[in-house]
Amino acid sequence: LVNNAAIFPKPVKFWEITDELWDYVIDTNLKGQFLCSREVVKFMLERKRGKIINIASLGGLQVWTEHIAYNVAKAGLIMLTKAMAKALAPYITVNAIAPGTIIIPGEESGEIKHIPEHRIPLKRYGKPSDITDIVVFLATKGDYITGQVIPVDGGRSIL
Repeated sequence: LVNNAAIFPKPVKFWEITDELWDYVIDTNLKGQFLCSREVVKFMLERKRGKIINIASLGGLQVWTEHIAYNVAKAGLIMLTKAMAKALAPYITVNAIAPGTIIIPGEESGEIKHIPEHRIPLKRYGKPSDITDIVVFLATKGDYITGQVIPVDGGRSIL
């Protein structure tokens, strides 16, 4: 199972976060992954094997002051990953990937304000294949990895 549903709302000050926005972000970025995992785990346990890969975010590891609901949801997903890994071992591995800025083709001129490339240690934005390569590895060869969060962020998490 790859849990990859997410929304990244427009920047908002903490005191301007509405109940509706908070619930929408938490439900989409955390609760949905919980619900999908809970249902799939039943079948994985019957087979005594399975892999769950959660797409978290660098935002779950760092504080972005105008994206607090997103930070909390992604940090929650990281903790859910670790808790599930412990609860579901030895039959199911659970890991998370924490992408940094990944540019999707066609998005280059969009409204999203990205961190300048020169502030990323590898001096470039990520590509979708930077994420999918790790997903494929975890799904096929990562049999001795569980409970881990793998930043794929060009080095931003070390700043």
